[in-house]
Amino acid sequence: MKFSNVCILSLLFIASHSLGQDFDSQLEQLAAGLSKKIESKGKTKVAVWGFFTENGEKTALGNYITEDFSVYLTNFGNKFEVIDRNHLNVLLKEHQLNSEGYIDENTAKELGKIVAVDVIITGTYTVLNSVVKVRAKALDTETALQFAASMGNLALNENIASYLGVSVNGGNSTNRGFNSQLSSNETVNNPETVDENCKKTSTGDVCFANSSSQKIIIGIYYFPSKNVQLYSRRRKTVILESKETKCIYQVGNEPLTFFISNWNVFVDEEKFNGSERNLYSTRYAQYLKDKGELKVETCKSKTYTIK
Repeated sequence: MKFSNVCILSLLFIASHSLGQDFDSQLEQLAAGLSKKIESKGKTKVAVWGFFTENGEKTALGNYITEDFSVYLTNFGNKFEVIDRNHLNVLLKEHQLNSEGYIDENTAKELGKIVAVDVIITGTYTVLNSVVKVRAKALDTETALQFAASMGNLALNENIASYLGVSVNGGNSTNRGFNSQLSSNETVNNPETVDENCKKTSTGDVCFANSSSQKIIIGIYYFPSKNVQLYSRRRKTVILESKETKCIYQVGNEPLTFFISNWNVFVDEEKFNGSERNLYSTRYAQYLKDKGELKVETCKSKTYTIK
């Protein structure tokens, strides 16, 4: 009897552990498959540009995929080297190359010369109902042509869901703060604080909490309720003192994009020059403290904490 109980507990632990590892192990398999194709072409030096949404937007989940994919490539690459991500970012800034979004043909060739790499890895991802579809491709820096690719549907687990602010497998639907801590005056993000007509209007609430010691400014692109007469993307600016929280209510259940800068950087004449419009421009992206995309869910209140 004791032996049976031990077996059952062991199986439950293994099943739970496997579920949590699905996304990571499948991403590792994608990297393994692509590394074999790179080695078969005799390439010796690789740089990972990044993974973005289909619209070319840089997000927290995209950064997660990029960093882990780089590690997996390094582990599998017996015949090639992978450029360190931090070193790559330094080189991009030195040569004023924009690392936001898709890489074009000229940038691919120029990066190949600057960093002396044979291959650039880039990709996109799409969040579906229960999986994240990841597409990775390898570009030859001499021709900027794609010579290898890898694609897969990666199971959405609790860890990855936290980056998106969603729940999986019928778990607790209370948002956990997009993989960040909740604001100091919250123990949970309370669904009951959402407008009572949220189902009818397909809206939710989004809050930003500044846990840092500095004043910040946030530029936000969002959609309103679909019931309004002029349904189009709107822009809003929020200024937060240290330890302050502010919310946007009745936000449409479409992706919300944010751009965050420290206040002293925002007013710097050589940086944002106090222009709200510059917050949204890719030209000034290097000065941002943070940038990303949040998934707004109907009848849910969510908090993103800035550290």
